[in-house]
Amino acid sequence: MVKHPLDHLIEQRIQEALDNGDLSNLPNAGQPLSDLDLSEDDLLARVVREQGGKPAYVLLNGKLQALLKRLDQVKDPLRHKALEQQIADMRTQMAIEKERG
Repeated sequence: MVKHPLDHLIEQRIQEALDNGDLSNLPNAGQPLSDLDLSEDDLLARVVREQGGKPAYVLLNGKLQALLKRLDQVKDPLRHKALEQQIADMRTQMAIEKERG
């Protein structure tokens, strides 16, 4: 496993917190950690969801829907073609983000 450049500092800060009692009386102290069997991606998705975040492809979908609405309203052929290209690009970006999870 590759060591992070800040590993030493992180370990030092944790030890200081332990020595100062800053980690005493934490909620659920002594209880087993939940979700240890989740994959890294699943765990990240859960944290993002709990913090009110949305996956990038969900945000992109909102932008895509707005572009599709505008497409129906645009009459100029050049602007229409430009919007079609933006929509195609957005769909590609969404597919990439969805694949990432």
